[in-house]
Amino acid sequence: MNLGRTCALIFMAAQTLWLTGCATGRLWEEGQFARYHEPANPQKLELFYSAAKKDVLVEFNESREGSDQIRRRAYWVEPNQSRTSNRRKPEFVSVKEASGLTPIPVFTLMGDKQPAGEGLYAVSSTSGHSFTLYSGEKQLQSFDLPVYQDKSGRTKQVLLTPPAVVADATIVAGVVAVYCAEAWWPALNCWAH
Repeated sequence: MNLGRTCALIFMAAQTLWLTGCATGRLWEEGQFARYHEPANPQKLELFYSAAKKDVLVEFNESREGSDQIRRRAYWVEPNQSRTSNRRKPEFVSVKEASGLTPIPVFTLMGDKQPAGEGLYAVSSTSGHSFTLYSGEKQLQSFDLPVYQDKSGRTKQVLLTPPAVVADATIVAGVVAVYCAEAWWPALNCWAH
């Protein structure tokens, strides 16, 4: 195999490496820089019923991964049900919307002990990430509390992409230069003198 063909082969291999990117590919791996929001411990779950909307307002304490800050959140169950079950951020509303609504008692289930109650009440899961609504003895529906990924991870990826591409290109150029140096050295030597 002659030197020109070897250099072309190396260049093609380096180009493939550059297109897939070492640093760039790693930067854009799923979950890189991911931070999640989830119910705090304790989540201090409160539920309220709106007769006008025929919906339940959920209030809970939310924490963000990597932060000690606790934030009080509120959202309506019905329009956000698919979002919370698919681990997407619900459309939050002001906690002030609970004013004037009917509170729904919330129990924590201990073992098989079922709270006795008439009317609407809820049972919070032991994990604190979901609750089930009941009307008397009848179970109505279970709902997940929001657990969703923070958008700041995507921003970091976008901002770090140009330096990652430069790093990948520098690595590829260095590899190509080292492998082709023997063929280029005489030409560079003649050019310099």
